Amino acid sequence: MNKEMAIKNEVVLYAKLLDAKGLVNPLEGNISILDRETGRLYITPSGTRKAFLTEDKIAIMEGDKQIGGTLKHSSEYILHNAALRARPDCNAVVHTHAPYLTAFAYCNKAIKLHCSTTFGLLYEDIPCIPYGKPGTIHIADGLEEKMKDHDLVLLANHGCVCAAGSLEKAVAILEAGEEVMKIYSIAKAVGEVHNISDVDWEELCNTHPGSKRNRYKKI
Repeated sequence: MNKEMAIKNEVVLYAKLLDAKGLVNPLEGNISILDRETGRLYITPSGTRKAFLTEDKIAIMEGDKQIGGTLKHSSEYILHNAALRARPDCNAVVHTHAPYLTAFAYCNKAIKLHCSTTFGLLYEDIPCIPYGKPGTIHIADGLEEKMKDHDLVLLANHGCVCAAGSLEKAVAILEAGEEVMKIYSIAKAVGEVHNISDVDWEELCNTHPGSKRNRYKKI
């Protein structure tokens, strides 16, 4: 199997996984892999049910021009390009309207939780950039700045964008964030949510080798 087909296979695999988990739908959500050697972006097509995707349908972009794929590229490739420009350490992007994360985006609220060690280690906070008009370059306004030191960013009144070194990692970061927010929403219905103390929180973020603070020291 050549490199191009391997990349397409990976995009199809994770698109179907996200579909099965209810994190994308036929009209919303897209994922991509950037081949930094060629500069080509492999992205899911527009308005297509991910469960029915095949490798030939994956759009191949060179800049703003589509050079491969039987279906039209997602117009939101602009988001993917912005995230990848901001993060030269990343080669994959996931954009979804994951329900629990997107609920905060609809409220134009950044997420700052001190009740979850998972949240603390992976994110510390998830910022929310202002609304950008879909189908235009302004959909990505502010994204590059936030993506420089965040793996997951909310898009006001829209959804979220996650970038990572691989598609497996990007999907995993998104899934973890969605799960934490789901549990947090359930916890609020159960009773008062208790935070980790400020002292313990700072110790966790500063000393754990896998914390966001320590990961970004290495970039």
